[in-house]
Amino acid sequence: AFFESPAGPEPSVEKLSPSSLAKAQGSLVQLRHRGVVFGLFLPTAQREGEASPVLVFLHGRGESGGFAVANAQSLPWLLSRGHNASFTASFPFIVVAPQCPQECASENGWRSDVLRGVAELVHDWVTTDLRGDPTRVYLTGQSMGGHGAWTFAAQQPRFFAAVAVVCGYAQGSEQEEEIARRLARGHSSTAVCVYHSADDSVIPVSAADGMVKALAAAAAQGSEVRYVRYQHAPGPPISEYSALVGHGSYEIAYRDAALYEWLLRHQCDKCGRPLARWHELPPPPFTFG
Repeated sequence: AFFESPAGPEPSVEKLSPSSLAKAQGSLVQLRHRGVVFGLFLPTAQREGEASPVLVFLHGRGESGGFAVANAQSLPWLLSRGHNASFTASFPFIVVAPQCPQECASENGWRSDVLRGVAELVHDWVTTDLRGDPTRVYLTGQSMGGHGAWTFAAQQPRFFAAVAVVCGYAQGSEQEEEIARRLARGHSSTAVCVYHSADDSVIPVSAADGMVKALAAAAAQGSEVRYVRYQHAPGPPISEYSALVGHGSYEIAYRDAALYEWLLRHQCDKCGRPLARWHELPPPPFTFG
């Protein structure tokens, strides 16, 4: 999602406190903790002593540096107070939606230092203090955040039980092949679901086709790759960007109960403890887009 202007007033970022955690029950709240700025959603139905699945959501390029545009669309909009009460009341995930600094927009990518901070936040805080389940940590992202999801999952092994990428991309065939090789590695292969629209006018569907082909070529026995290829999708829901036809596939994907059902079918018993060593990807030969 390539947005350049805010969609409304920028929400305030709060320090972690009992009151901010209470606000996050059933609604997305913007927090700063352990050096990470992020939106946090806590499920309302979490029972005492019960561990909840965790979903990390990565935003697109134009949402970098603030929450106003990010919260005006896609999954963050659905999780914000007053927008969809039935959705938030039944949503079972702890959601961590980190904010990539403004520089991410000019660099057109999620920075490794930000992603490493998110991994540490989830590992050291969400799965302990917030009772997130370390065997059910899932990753999703859209557009630039889709690229971020590919690289995050490839660089942080044995962490995500499944990954869902919406209108994302890799930076060239060499990166496609390296990411696919890492995700399909051995018995710790990561289940993947890819969403894209054939009429995407921002990120061509060939980006998803190529990644799915690379995953199929690298697939280990038992690996799972699911591809949802829409024929048509709307533009983004913000009026001044609605002409970007086909790029709003995230408005369909994140409203689809089948996505969350698919995620919850996967569990990674080898994930979580201890946090595996970060494995940096080699730099791509060029920048997509």
